[in-house]
Formats: sequence, C-alpha cells, structure tokens
Amino acid sequence: MGSEQAGDILIERFEVIACSKCSQPIDVAAANPFTTIHCPVCGAEMRVPARFANFILLSQLGKGGMGAVYKAYDETLGRTVALKVMQQSIGQDRAFVEQFLQEARALAAINHPHIVQIYSYGEENGQPYIVMELVDGNRLDHLQEKHKALDEAFVLQTAIQVIQGLQAANAAGMTHGDIKPANILYDKAGSAKVADFGLARFKGEKPKPGEVWGTPYYVAPEVVKGQAPDAGSDIYSLGGTLYHVLTGEPPFNCESVTDTVLLRFKEPAPDPRVFKNSVTPKTAAILLRMLEMDPFARYPTYESLLKDVTVAIEPLLEARSGKKKVPEKKSVVVPVVLGLVALALIGGLSYLGMAIFKAQQAEKRAQAQRAADIAAGRLKQVMRGGQLVWVRVDAEKPSDGAAADAATPVVEWNLVAEQDVAISGSDAPADFKDQTILALRGGNAGELADASKIYLRFPLAGIDRARLGEASLRLTARKTGAKPKTPPYQLQIWALKTSAPWDIHATWRSAPGNDPATSGGMKSGPAVRLAAAPLAPNPDTGDPLVFDLPQLAEFLRTYAPDELTLVLTGDGDTDHRTGWKFTATEDAARFRPPTLLLKAK
Repeated sequence: MGSEQAGDILIERFEVIACSKCSQPIDVAAANPFTTIHCPVCGAEMRVPARFANFILLSQLGKGGMGAVYKAYDETLGRTVALKVMQQSIGQDRAFVEQFLQEARALAAINHPHIVQIYSYGEENGQPYIVMELVDGNRLDHLQEKHKALDEAFVLQTAIQVIQGLQAANAAGMTHGDIKPANILYDKAGSAKVADFGLARFKGEKPKPGEVWGTPYYVAPEVVKGQAPDAGSDIYSLGGTLYHVLTGEPPFNCESVTDTVLLRFKEPAPDPRVFKNSVTPKTAAILLRMLEMDPFARYPTYESLLKDVTVAIEPLLEARSGKKKVPEKKSVVVPVVLGLVALALIGGLSYLGMAIFKAQQAEKRAQAQRAADIAAGRLKQVMRGGQLVWVRVDAEKPSDGAAADAATPVVEWNLVAEQDVAISGSDAPADFKDQTILALRGGNAGELADASKIYLRFPLAGIDRARLGEASLRLTARKTGAKPKTPPYQLQIWALKTSAPWDIHATWRSAPGNDPATSGGMKSGPAVRLAAAPLAPNPDTGDPLVFDLPQLAEFLRTYAPDELTLVLTGDGDTDHRTGWKFTATEDAARFRPPTLLLKAK
C-alpha cells in the first residue's frame, strides 16, 4: 500500500483489492482511487477504494477550498460514514486546527434529527478530520437545479426542519455562518438536515480583518461589515436560501460578486411575487422580514420565526387536501387514477403535518425535562466566559483544593423516550391518527401482519456511563384487548448496537435491526437481546410496569453514540394478536411515557 497526494490531501492507495462479487484478487496499483474498474474474471463493476487512517474511502462526495468529503467505511465502528478531511496546508495552522477541533467537539455534543450528526474527530498526518453521519438522500441545491423553482409547501416544510436544527445549535452556543442550499441535505425519508458547520464560530467571535464568512447570495449585511455572526445572520442567510429555491432567483444578483454583495446595502430585497406570483402573501412577508438589512427588524428568535412559518404552511396543506375531483367520466380508469393520486397526496400531507406535530411535542418534552432537572438540582448555573450558563451537576469538576465544595454527583438518571413508534407486520407506516398508544402484538397464530414491535429512542448526553450500576425500563399500561385467561406473555427487550436512523415513518421492513420474517425476533448482527421477562395478561390502565435490565449498564459502557434505541418484541410462542398497549410520549400529560431508569454505582 502506498501514499498518494490527492490535491493537498494525503491518502493511501491499495495495490490489490478483492472483487466484491467473486473475491478474485485484482491488481489496482496503476488505477487512480475512486475510478471505476471491472473484474477480469466475472466482469463485476466497482470503484477503486483508498485508505485514510482507519477509514476505507469508497468515493469522493465533494471537494472545496478547505478539503474534501468522502463516503467511507469506519473499520473501528463498523459503519459507513461521511468523512471530511482538511488539507495539509490548513493543518499547518495550529491555531486553526485547535479551533476546528474545538468546534467539532461542540457539534458532536449536539444530537438533533435536523443536524448532520458528528460521530468523532481527530488528526492524521497533520490533517484534521471529522467523522459525520452519512446523509444519502438529496440536496436542496440539486433539487433547485432540477426544478428551478420549488413547491411552496415543500420549501416551508424544509424551513421548519432547518429552523429546528439551527435552534438546537444556537442553544449550544453555535452559529452556522454559511446557510445555503448546498448545506441542506435530505435523508432517504425526506427529512432535512443542516450540514457543514465549516464556517460556524462560537457566538461572539468575529471574523479576522478582511475576512468574510458566508456565500455572496445569502450573507448577512452585518457579517459583510465584519461583525460577529449570530442567530440573526443565520436567519438572514436562511431567508435568502428559501427565497432563491422558492422563486428560482436569489434576492440579490448582479454580474459581479462585489456588486451582488453591495446591492443589499442599497435597496431592500424585491417582493418574491415579482419572480413567482403564486407565492402567498404570508410567505412573502416572512421572507422579506428575514431579509431585512437591519438585524433588529428581523425575527428576534427562532421561536417567533418557526411560529409564523407553521401558520403560513397550514392553509397550503388545507387547500391541497380540499381539492375536488374532476367530473366523472364514462371510463372507470380516470376515477381510479384520480383516487390513487388523492391517496398519495393525503399521505404526503400527513407526513408534513405529523412532522410539525412531532416537532412541537419534542419541544414540549425538552422544556419539561429541563424544568424537572432544574427543580431536582441536576442543572445549575455557573459563570463561564463572563456568562451564566446551565450545566449538569455531575459535569462540574472541582478545582484543586476545592474537593470539599464539589457538588454532589448525580446518582440517578430518568430518561424519557424522546421518540417512539409501534411498527406493524402489515408493513404500513404508523397510524398518524393515534400516536398516544404503543401496541405490542406477537404470537404463533394468525398472519405475520398481526404482529407489532415497539421502538424507543432515549438521549444519553450527559450520562456518566462509567458509573452505571443498575438499569431498568418503566412502561405505563394502557387499555388492553387481552382476554381474562390469556397466558403470561414473554416481553423481550433488545438494544440496537449502533445509532441507526428511524422515525415515525418506519415500517416493518425499513426499521433498523428488525427481522421481518419473525413476529418477535431481531437480527443478531445489529441488535442484542438485553432481557426477557413475563408480562401479566391484564394490567390495569395506568399501572407502572418496571423491567430490570442487568445487561444494559455493561452494554452502555462500550456504546459510543449519544442516543440509544430499545426495541420491545413478543416471545412468538403464544397467540397474542390482541396485544398489549402502553402509553406513548405524546400522552405524557395524563400517563407517564416510556422511561429508562439508570442508577450510578
């Protein structure tokens, strides 16, 4: 294996690889990395890989002035990731490297569904790198290149998700600094994620003299003047991005970059209806307020912006769902086709509506959890960098000579499920009409479509895993359809070995780790069974059901991600098609949601 300079990035080349189809050794010493070759024996087509540290580079996803992004296989964690590698020349600037790693550390602590997750970071051969979640759906700029002007409801739904991501980053003290279509990605489920905080800086840090952070079409006026980026400048850049993809034209556009930047100081952005007259007045007003030159005239917070965008999208969804069918034709083909189109449209609107609902519920749960942590003394205010910030009590370490004054360490953590869903063997998405109940069904009688399994996601940020000693799962019983003489049920509790993505739209076949051929099994590769316990056939509504998980503490000590997915399944040995029902997170106001109880040694 030899080294090669790919631009200003040092990677290692393979001299021999094995065919992915027939395992025949292939000499690739003369082939450039990422070029396509064919196996001389079976003719299979493949790309020539390369190596960087403990990563096998599979392809190059993009390249910029600071480095390149690769699709890579992480041999340590055993998963495919996106690997961002900085150029060697940048690595020689130690001040930049320290800032780069500091930002990577801060971003890695942010675990949000609409921010590309940072898994790890480091430095190899003088080249800093970040290991990120691989988002392999689409990209907003690619969608615009294909369609020029995008649908208004789609743009607003993207805006809602991006705002939620930026809101989470801002709460952690980070600004993005370069919001543009190329930095908004979509996963395979269509969920938007903010990527590439490459120009992000901690709140309050200013650009160096002569340096401008941002992209000419979207950069905020105050940032051009050299002021520190903040939430207001990100709101401005997001406004320019939404304006561009919605109308097909940027809010400011001249022949030169300099003129484009200066134009925003001379005149306000034109009404987007000049370029696209179908834009609703509410959306036009939102965009123009986001693009106000004076930061004080823009939205003061992400919350206020999110509220207006949510209001603006509602009539668009209602108008679409209320469309009438065309007059009946003699042919039965037309009504059938129109019916299928209507069902597809309703499904799409349900997706958007449920996404908004879930976001609101998640925000309420986060606020409730924070209030509970403050009341219980798990959070306290300390002075850092001249500002009061909230920190977890167990995160505070006493300075030398001050051990006697140290705060009492946290000895117990109650983690409420931040997301849950019951998938059905019928392979249909979750029923959006009732997300307050999680159904668990299994057994050896009836069709596989009668079975169901429950997925629960718990946040692990701030947990001192080295001190974990006991773990248990508490569920709250809801009404059940089980018959009085139903025999005891063996409840199985599994944990996914990696932080695999899933959401409320997961199906029987798409849910990570699920073995779709069984009513109660999971695949042994991605999942491990933690416990199996009897479940009484007829618990009363509201009864707390607690299941000990002696293996979970040990499992979490070697588990890297900051979120954990537990899966509940049945034993598959008896007929339980009627099933059991538990309270979901959405019903927390009346009944307690699924909760993970962790205790320190």
